[in-house]
Amino acid sequence: MSADILKAKKQLGEVNMLLKQGKLLAAVSNLHEAVGFVLKASLLKHELQTFVESLDKAAYLLAHDRELKKIYPLQISYKPGEEKELYSSLSDLLGFLQENLTEDVGSHLTALAEYRQKQLDLAKKTLHDGELAKAQQLCQRLVEAEKTDVELKIAIADIFLKAEHYEQALEYLKDAYANDSNSAHVFNRLGMALRKAGRFEEAEQFYIQALERQPKNEAIYFNLGRVYLDQQQWKNVLTTAEQALSLNPHFMEAQKMKLFAVKKLEDA
Repeated sequence: MSADILKAKKQLGEVNMLLKQGKLLAAVSNLHEAVGFVLKASLLKHELQTFVESLDKAAYLLAHDRELKKIYPLQISYKPGEEKELYSSLSDLLGFLQENLTEDVGSHLTALAEYRQKQLDLAKKTLHDGELAKAQQLCQRLVEAEKTDVELKIAIADIFLKAEHYEQALEYLKDAYANDSNSAHVFNRLGMALRKAGRFEEAEQFYIQALERQPKNEAIYFNLGRVYLDQQQWKNVLTTAEQALSLNPHFMEAQKMKLFAVKKLEDA
């Protein structure tokens, strides 16, 4: 048995011990190097099978490591035959850890927030470049790592909304609604997506539900007014604009909405 095979086996065997010792960077480095060896080496069938079993165990332990879950938003997964995909994921993870890993938990969280923002910015760029599928993949990977993060799902929905991909935005907002069915913020965003998708009656209902939860939110009244504006329901536009202004007399957009509705009613 070659020295390289022995080294790779030793590296894989040490992953569990290193994770238990809190040596996350060393564990990832070991696994990354071992996977690289498997990809390059010409292994016999029985040797490859042994490595596949060891890779499966090591990848599972890494994916379920509590410390890694705290600081890294993406899921590490492995299936036999997907060594290239695992190597790519580990390369990204290793780069992230080398750049950000410190003993300070606060630094971990800051690094995580920065990484998440970079991924969201990248999703915006890919949408701008017309790469919808790639943007969806980037966002879905973030969500898979934080399945109950409502604010993350709303942030992703806003990206799709601004890029005029309304159905995709709705999917993330529905997912956010499943996590928090009493959030005025979610209802408001659902109303926005539905209005832009031309589904006015549904949008109206979600805005009404948002107002039931935040009756003193002038922005929601204004957004509801935009639904009526799109439907040319001028009396309703006037009413919602006045409700928004009763809460914030200096709301310039609501003032413009009111004047526009008054003019339309006078011309009718």
